[in-house]
Amino acid sequence: MNKRTVGKITDYKINLVGTNRTAKFENQAWVSTEHRLFERCDYLLITAQSNMLDNMEKLEIEAEGVLVEVPIKKPVINAPKPVIFCVSPQFAAEQWQTFLVQLHVSKKYGAHLHLYIVSMVESYFNLIREYQKMGLVSIEPWLTIKFPVTDGPYLEPNRNVELRNQAAAHTDCLLMYKEAASFVGILDMDDILIPTNANSYYEEFEREYSGDWLISALHYDKYDYKTIKVGDLGSQSLSAIVKNAERLPTKDTGKSFLRPERFNSTWSHWSRAAEKVPIYFDENGERLKEPVFRKLKTISNNGMFHLKNMYLKSLDELKGGEIPLNPTGQLAKMISDNHLNEIDEDMKKMLSLPRIAQLADTLPQEEFYMPIIFNCYNQSFYHLRDTNQMRPNILCVNAYSCDLPQREDMPCVHSDATYHSGPSMWPITYHFATNAFFSRDIGCYQ
Repeated sequence: MNKRTVGKITDYKINLVGTNRTAKFENQAWVSTEHRLFERCDYLLITAQSNMLDNMEKLEIEAEGVLVEVPIKKPVINAPKPVIFCVSPQFAAEQWQTFLVQLHVSKKYGAHLHLYIVSMVESYFNLIREYQKMGLVSIEPWLTIKFPVTDGPYLEPNRNVELRNQAAAHTDCLLMYKEAASFVGILDMDDILIPTNANSYYEEFEREYSGDWLISALHYDKYDYKTIKVGDLGSQSLSAIVKNAERLPTKDTGKSFLRPERFNSTWSHWSRAAEKVPIYFDENGERLKEPVFRKLKTISNNGMFHLKNMYLKSLDELKGGEIPLNPTGQLAKMISDNHLNEIDEDMKKMLSLPRIAQLADTLPQEEFYMPIIFNCYNQSFYHLRDTNQMRPNILCVNAYSCDLPQREDMPCVHSDATYHSGPSMWPITYHFATNAFFSRDIGCYQ
């Protein structure tokens, strides 16, 4: 929602009408946001929360007698795995090597990837689809914001929302698996988490929570690395990437892994809203004398292997090396030799499957979009952040204006849908989309 529509958006109440086969029920929804109201971005992720009736078949928003029906998205009932990783929306994506690292590491340690796609090089998309057919990844179109009909001038939303509405994708994923998964992770494709002193993510997360009901989420710092990648599909190797990795002097804002029942929304790094909600009862249902608040737990003995820079090399340029140490200063290796070998064997086995191997000649063998996007982000965001010039009250962190040239020899898929505008309402008119799909007629845009 545009936060400037009303005096204070978080004081706004939404009238809801729910209908099932036998009854109609009206209630108000209160709203919260994962963004800070003083920040420059005009459009915020708004989560509306309310209790409605059982077996609801129809949901409407009402304002001054005007109604608009809102499509209901069904949540997941049975999660593919107890740990779900919600990966940030991909746009103009071409670096398929990162996906293979994320997929096979996550697979080894027991996580299922849920991936949102805005736009992607078609051959890369076809590779992901093969993994989807095997049930190893879920993919979903992530839509740009469009208003088909408006009553007057308005700010272009995609330029005035933080990071292409990334927090909304993570919140969508969280709510989809909220009642089906034990843990949900919020991360980018190049954020690689390797458990320490554990054989699975589940084991590590259970150990770190230690039954503490006041931990909102587990927060892992991101340690920046540069490493290599190769263009040949059949030669992919996690060992080569790990053993050629060099730690950079920088760190990035970390990511969080959480028990979904404790969150109703999330930002791109952790939930700001979850830590503002007072808790009046303890874990046994006894009323507390004073309310308490949940807090992040920052993990001190592990961190994320952030593939910040991957440089394309030929096979004969690769050098041997040792497995780096855990980035937090622990004496243990980042990953054990046995686990590294097991992941390499699994990757080799999967990539030799005929339906995957036949894609080798179609995948990008050189960089095109990656350096364009990196330079654009550096100018509009990273440089300002790294030189301590970030002023969130002045700058809306958004690189939607990146100029992305198109290539006929590099076709792309792009998310699309049927977009709708509801009837004119006061003070907020609702716009929504149905029947999302992937189109081959748009190109590699944000």
